Amino acid sequence: MLSLSSTLRSESQSEKYKDLRALLRLLTNICSKDLVGFLSDSNIEGSPDIAEVIYVGLDIVTPLISLDLLKYPKLSRDYFVLMSHLLEVYPEKVAHLNRDAFGRITGSLEFGLRNQDGDVVERCLTAVNALASYHFKERLGGRGGLGSQVMESEGSNGKLQESISSHFLRLLLQLLLFEDFRMELAGSAADALLPLLFCEQELYQRLVHELLEKEQNPTVKSRLALAFHNLTSSNNLSSTLDRPNRQKFRKNLRVFLGEVSGFMQIK
Repeated sequence: MLSLSSTLRSESQSEKYKDLRALLRLLTNICSKDLVGFLSDSNIEGSPDIAEVIYVGLDIVTPLISLDLLKYPKLSRDYFVLMSHLLEVYPEKVAHLNRDAFGRITGSLEFGLRNQDGDVVERCLTAVNALASYHFKERLGGRGGLGSQVMESEGSNGKLQESISSHFLRLLLQLLLFEDFRMELAGSAADALLPLLFCEQELYQRLVHELLEKEQNPTVKSRLALAFHNLTSSNNLSSTLDRPNRQKFRKNLRVFLGEVSGFMQIK
């Protein structure tokens, strides 16, 4: 009986895994830009609101995706492909999710950014870029953007509540400077980091100042200060998210990572 029960549980888990992958792929196909464009141009009366279909599907699938399930490579890739597509096409839908649903998505992105699979990390960087770009553009237009959404982070004085852009700025700088970041992902990291810097300029300056103050070696401190200065000032960088400016920042970040790789954890 115990053996049969174990087998049934195993089969149930296997079926759940297959069903989740199928649902993730279905939502990704619906969310793909080509399909969305085709359906949006359709004049068929009564055609569905694709954004609402995605919203309902997301509400169904996200509570079922645990961090343990995201340790399965194929399921993880399917999930983060969906997240990157979803946030690129419908960032406003995700922005207006309730706090629990939004927290599940941002929590999974944080988990994915530390994944060993480079494709997963790149998808997560794409998703963070979409979120941060949406927030920046909304604020430029005098709207709230992601202002109502917060995340819990570890601060120097314990846990703190902070904005999504603040949280991911801290996280990306941590990954770039102190963890095993892969240089081939520098372009995607730059695309995600640029709108975060625009949204959180004061926080960025404070984090850089704190980092420099902790550095005891005068030579390293001087090199690091110059590298941070050039990151945001070289190549006539402006405060826009257009393609030319993004290309400039990609170059700046690659130079920055090359400069600091000798005394940080970049590989």
